[in-house]
Amino acid sequence: MANILFFFTSSYPYGSGETFIENEIGYLARAFDRVVIISNDMHSAQTREVPPNITLERMPYELNSSQKVISPFFALSSLFFKEIKIIRDTYKLKLNKLIINTMLVSLTKRFLFRRKIETLVRKHSSTDDSVYLYSYWANDIAVAITSVSLPNVKKKICRAHGWDVYFEANKSNYLPFRKLLFMNLNTLCFISRKGFDYYQKMFPELQHNICVSYLGVPIQKYNTEKCNQIFSIVSCSSIIPLKRVNLIAQALCSLSEFEIDWIHFGNGPLFDDLSEYCKVNFHKPTLHYKLNGYVENKDVVHFYETHFVDCFINVSSTEGIPVSIMEAMSFGIPVIATNVGGTTEIVKDGFNGFLLSPNPTPLEIANAIKKLKKNSIDEKLKMRQNAYATWEHNYNADKTYKSFVAEIFPF
Repeated sequence: MANILFFFTSSYPYGSGETFIENEIGYLARAFDRVVIISNDMHSAQTREVPPNITLERMPYELNSSQKVISPFFALSSLFFKEIKIIRDTYKLKLNKLIINTMLVSLTKRFLFRRKIETLVRKHSSTDDSVYLYSYWANDIAVAITSVSLPNVKKKICRAHGWDVYFEANKSNYLPFRKLLFMNLNTLCFISRKGFDYYQKMFPELQHNICVSYLGVPIQKYNTEKCNQIFSIVSCSSIIPLKRVNLIAQALCSLSEFEIDWIHFGNGPLFDDLSEYCKVNFHKPTLHYKLNGYVENKDVVHFYETHFVDCFINVSSTEGIPVSIMEAMSFGIPVIATNVGGTTEIVKDGFNGFLLSPNPTPLEIANAIKKLKKNSIDEKLKMRQNAYATWEHNYNADKTYKSFVAEIFPF
């Protein structure tokens, strides 16, 4: 008899996404006899090593053309009509074509994914084994998990981050079958208190199976070097619309009072636009930049280990609690970030960095940079100490993941 975890990711360990799972996977592997990771088939090559007791499986996440044909038939489902009532009575939303299509796609995936998941569970476990289903995202995989019905499945859980929490972060201003998740998962784990509170207001009667469990990053060498003469700024994210990296570039263009070195880690569809903007506008001799594109997480960590960084910036339009901020703070780096999602749980204005408005102008960002730069040496040192303490108390991977495993999977 074995304890077996079926862990549903988006792409990990393929491609370059979900780097934060790299911090958690070792704790899961040590807690279970075997782990089966099921990821989508978006990427062909495995890019990250996994512990030896892990087996990899692939499962397409998007519907093909023939599967899309059957979607309208799910409008006859009782779940469809129950969800319509929730949309009207609880969410106070008006039905539209986009919301209805989102519901139908989710129901279609629930039907198809359930069959695939049950097939994989039978393939990798016996009836004597104890099986646990864990979706890393509160997406349609999690919705499908609620319908899995096998006698050896002991627990069904999922995490909820940012885009899979906040309705307003989605084009349809809606996320499908949230109440279904609440009622049919054993545990719905939010990575931020803000996400927990968001749903507590939405479903005050359904609180017995939800919790907050922070992500975390490993311990690093806290940098105690003195400040540079050149003010060093780092940002680390995909270059996509919601990350708004262009705002950082625009803010820096307005600064000329002191020398700045800006380093960005991350690639994305807007990389070329950002690169072109910098080539045209970064002409001041006091302003230097380097757009690194995609690099592995270990290379970002190595940069922090070998360079003094004055400030980390994140100007996303929505977030859970950014792991990139946790990582910066584990090196004692103060953070400037937008007041969105759960960011206020890690960035405390004037304590370990500065908070921006949810939709900051380049001028607001520039003023925050100047404010940090003008701090006295003692103030800067204190802010760095506070940043490190924030990581140590709340986002130390050895604490957060051990606690998560002990509380969610108590064998």
